[in-house]
Parts: sequence; C-alpha cells; structure tokens
Amino acid sequence: MSVTVRQACRGDLPHIIAIEEASFSVPWSHQSLAAELENPVAHYYVLEKDDGSVAGYADVWLIADEGQLANIAIHPSARGLGYGEILLRTAMEALFQAGCTSLFLEVRQSNAPARGLYRKLGYEGVAVRKNYYSQPVEDACIMQCQKENYQWLSHLR
Repeated sequence: MSVTVRQACRGDLPHIIAIEEASFSVPWSHQSLAAELENPVAHYYVLEKDDGSVAGYADVWLIADEGQLANIAIHPSARGLGYGEILLRTAMEALFQAGCTSLFLEVRQSNAPARGLYRKLGYEGVAVRKNYYSQPVEDACIMQCQKENYQWLSHLR
C-alpha cells in the first residue's frame, strides 16, 4: 500500500484527534491540537494511505535553527509498517531544508520501539527528565539529532 505525507489541514483534525486519543494515556486536548495548525513555528504533517485514510501525524517546530519534535503518532492499527519512519523522515528533512541544524525530542524511557527508530535516524540520548510523564509516571529520555548525523541527507551538508 502506498502512502503520502502532506501538510496537515483543518479537515484532518478529527483524524489527528482520534489517533492522539488512541495512542497516549494523556492525550493533548482538542484545543491544543487545533492550535498547532495555526502555530507559526509548527510544521504539521499527516500520513495518508492510498485509500484516503489518515494513519499518522507529526508536529515539528522550527525556532531559529533548532527543531523540536512536539508530537508524533501512528494509529495503533497501522503500526509496524514503517509509517512512523516515513513520516518522521519527511518532517525532519523539511526542517533541515528550512535551515534547522539540530532536532530535539522527549520519549518515554520504556518506549523501546520509538527509541530504536530515533537512534536509527541519528538521534542520541543527551539527558533524562525525571518524572516527566504521568499515567504512569515515568522519566523522559531527551534525544538530539544533529543534521550531520542524519545519514539520508548527505546532499544537504
């Protein structure tokens, strides 16, 4: 099945909300998710399957030359198909092309699949935020990817 990653629009909001609520124990509010569509530093993407359904979304911020992965999720029924990697690569490459030199993110210590993907894409652990997450309470691993460590962008260096 082919997929397309494109900029999110207001019409995608119900899908984004459904994916958010199916993915996180403490989901972002509907208002927060909607506000990101208007956030001037946010680059909001959805991954759309060839049948037109939205299977995931990513929200990345660019402030000066620094990026932040604010949120990313793949619908539980679409996990394990490589969609997260496609979505994250697209978002990262867009930020790098826009002048980003370094990206940061937080991830639950227990989220081994996500941490593995991030390492594959060039992220390294740089710090721990104690008790950052709730329901359940858990530490966050702060990870950083320098543009020069992202192997798929050799043509942009």
